[in-house]
Amino acid sequence: MAILQALISYLGKSAGKALNAIFGWAVIALFGQTSPREQTLLSAVVAAAAAWPILILGVIVPKVALLVVAFVPLGKSVPSIWLRLVWIGLAVAVPIVVGTVVGSKGSLPEPGWKRLLRGFPITLALACAFLLLLVVAPILRLATVLRGREIVRIPALMDKGVTAEAMAALADELARNGIVLRPAKPPWYQTAPSIILVKIGGRAFAAMATEHVEYRRHRELAVTVLPNETILAGRPVQVGRARALCSEVYGPRPIIQTFDANAREIEAHAKRVWAIYCEQPRAHRHASILQARVTELAAELSRQNLPWDEWQIIYRLLLQVDRALRGEEPLLEHAQRMEERDMAEERVPLPGPRNVAKLPPRQSLQTAVPAAMQDLSNRELIGQVIDSATQLAKKEIELAKSELRSDIKAELAMAKGLGVAGLCALWAVGLMLVACALALGTVIPEWAAALIVAGVVLAVGTVAGLIGWGKRVKKPLEATRRTLKEDALWAKERLA
Repeated sequence: MAILQALISYLGKSAGKALNAIFGWAVIALFGQTSPREQTLLSAVVAAAAAWPILILGVIVPKVALLVVAFVPLGKSVPSIWLRLVWIGLAVAVPIVVGTVVGSKGSLPEPGWKRLLRGFPITLALACAFLLLLVVAPILRLATVLRGREIVRIPALMDKGVTAEAMAALADELARNGIVLRPAKPPWYQTAPSIILVKIGGRAFAAMATEHVEYRRHRELAVTVLPNETILAGRPVQVGRARALCSEVYGPRPIIQTFDANAREIEAHAKRVWAIYCEQPRAHRHASILQARVTELAAELSRQNLPWDEWQIIYRLLLQVDRALRGEEPLLEHAQRMEERDMAEERVPLPGPRNVAKLPPRQSLQTAVPAAMQDLSNRELIGQVIDSATQLAKKEIELAKSELRSDIKAELAMAKGLGVAGLCALWAVGLMLVACALALGTVIPEWAAALIVAGVVLAVGTVAGLIGWGKRVKKPLEATRRTLKEDALWAKERLA
């Protein structure tokens, strides 16, 4: 059972990453750059569009769909016609809402009635793409595990015209590390989501989605660069190396790796600083204004409550920008250059026969006696100190790894326990509501009892939502202030 739970969690994590990548990309592709307040509403709209197949299922089999969504079975005495009408209303309302919101953002210059109708193909395209990824992603994850390979999805939002440049730059870096990628025909499951969005969604996704997929492969690594993510598949060692190089290749390029609105704003400012530096690297090296701007962004990052994955992306990006401003080359490139230099220094020609001194007879390990410290030369003494320090560092690292493994196992056990407890609590609440409905069913009709319980739950949720909405932060002229601030920062950075 434990192995089965771990396998389901592993497959679900893969599907979650794939859906999260296309979900965040869909919000930006449809509505462009948004404020944090707008992104919550727009994310809910996209989520409703992705869940449209469930609404269609409700139109066909109303009671089964209700059981899938709310875990609430309805008795045979409840008429299906009323429930089916509710599902039909929701199935029609979601595309209309999507078309209205897309039209209000001005992304499609069309008449009002046409914008409403445009919501239906957009909703259908999103629903089909999400459903395909939901089915394919776990299967691909399972196949990679069985083959002893690994698949990594890196969120990377870019314009469709940048994918070729990003692939070429990444391929060049991998070639310097001994992994030569060659163009190949991409698998169908990687091109299908983009084709669905372009063919069905139409102009709404034409600016960012493309039917052409940048795909290259090596016998131990396959790389796919999509407008919404980069997929690495192959041997764990090669995948890890490619993943590390992606952070350095994508850093100075117009590629967004965060989907949270606040994180995306900080990332855009950091990339703008880097772009200004790249225009004139020598002139902007050690520029105090640009370095001060990086410090301001770091302070802003420390004040934001961002998701951990997006926080560390911004943190890594700021470190890369700071390193570039100091005139230092990228860390991995510097490490590779140092390694090549050390290997070149080790290739020293052996001395001729006249310069070869006679070596002392070799002693076995059992009879060899360490020389006294005072008899060692400076070079031998330094070598012995370095060896001792290296051995000590290795022991400390091994101890840290061992403690980290035990801590992670304990945390995983805790997370599993809390997850089971949360599911039990959720099911208990659902069963209590069903019990309340059944109890009322002894006095009034069962369908009326179910509606009363649902109405009470809806009322409680509405009141809680209104209270939460009343506590929102209200900033007058937020867009104007943000625009003025960005203009001032732009002028300040340009004067660096």
